[in-house]
Amino acid sequence: MVHHEAPKSILVHVLFGLRKLLGVATFALIVVLLGPKLFVLFDNPKNATVPAKLFEAREYVLSKSVPILHRYVPTNIAGSDRSDWILIGLAIVVTIFSGAVAQRSQTAQNRRLLRKSAQAWRRKEGVKPGSRLDAELETTLRMAESGKAVNRQELLRVFAETKKKLDTFGREVAFLAIDVVGSAGMKAGEDHASIQYDFEEYRKLVERIFRARGVLKTAWTPDGVMACFAHVEDACQSGKDVIKSLKVFNREVKLSKADFAVRCGVNAGLVYFDDSTPLETISDRVIDVAGHMQKNAEPNTVLVARKIIEPLRQLEEFTHTSQVIDGYEASVWRDTTSER
Repeated sequence: MVHHEAPKSILVHVLFGLRKLLGVATFALIVVLLGPKLFVLFDNPKNATVPAKLFEAREYVLSKSVPILHRYVPTNIAGSDRSDWILIGLAIVVTIFSGAVAQRSQTAQNRRLLRKSAQAWRRKEGVKPGSRLDAELETTLRMAESGKAVNRQELLRVFAETKKKLDTFGREVAFLAIDVVGSAGMKAGEDHASIQYDFEEYRKLVERIFRARGVLKTAWTPDGVMACFAHVEDACQSGKDVIKSLKVFNREVKLSKADFAVRCGVNAGLVYFDDSTPLETISDRVIDVAGHMQKNAEPNTVLVARKIIEPLRQLEEFTHTSQVIDGYEASVWRDTTSER
């Protein structure tokens, strides 16, 4: 996640500008009202230009402000009129208040940007609402938002800590997508009970193979499946095993006329999820690419992004193709063994 401090809005610019003007005005008021008090120690201070101007300015300010001040607050303290000190105190209070309002406005804007950046990160990484991953992020966000100040350094720290925490949910996994070729045509004109039996037995076959290869999660559609494995080798080998097993399945198990054939696609990468997250709720480009590999595969082949199988020992079993899917060069596996 990348976060930058929110640029100041027009309102925030105005508030900070007002605070600066009030600060200058308060300093000038202090000089005008208190400066002449210093010159009273000198002989005939009003004969000099600077003290004379200060005395004139003091008298002007007091003549304009004291009548108004008297309407709202008492100005006599210990038998003396302290209008000058009260004016200075009020000016300081107003300056501090305006600065606090400006800072709170900037902080609120930073918090809004923090929330907006977090939402964008959620969408980018496919973090599902209500997941444990989402709860971790929300907790960190609320802690940041509850702080008195949310400046750029604080926000960067929050994002760094959140990213570090969320990275513990990231796993390098492989996805295998399998779909039955022409499943709608297979069912046409067939006995419903036979078709139901065949597809139930097919699913049992696939699930046995997946369990043997240590599948982590599966998501089934009526005639297809997306499976998640810890290793690319397991995903690729599962696809191979399904294709090889269909020989015996078509010959000895199924009841319908049409033979079962499948297309398989494999991809791998870093995906954010936890053990409680159903696979069908995970949205990630890594999964999308596996599905697109499957859609572009020929019947009874495993099509895979070449870059993920290059480190594998079984690389020689795959043939490089001219296909480029979602920006990835594709390699294909075909069963070259004779039917047993």
